[in-house]
Amino acid sequence: MSILTLTKAMTNDGGHSLPTGIRAKIARLSEPFWFTLSLLLFLLMGPFSAVAVVIGLCSLSREHAGSMREPAGL
Repeated sequence: MSILTLTKAMTNDGGHSLPTGIRAKIARLSEPFWFTLSLLLFLLMGPFSAVAVVIGLCSLSREHAGSMREPAGL
């Protein structure tokens, strides 16, 4: 074999360059990363956000207690 054939065989990676391979790995790992991050944030903030929503709804109902009326029937 000649040197040119060996050099071509070593540099030919099937048309993929290093940045393309890195992008493919990032794309493959992106979905599990975001799933894990979302799950952890849900577990950490879930109970606390429910308390905040209940408190917010109670304060809204107290603020608008007299002004809230049922709409007239059609």
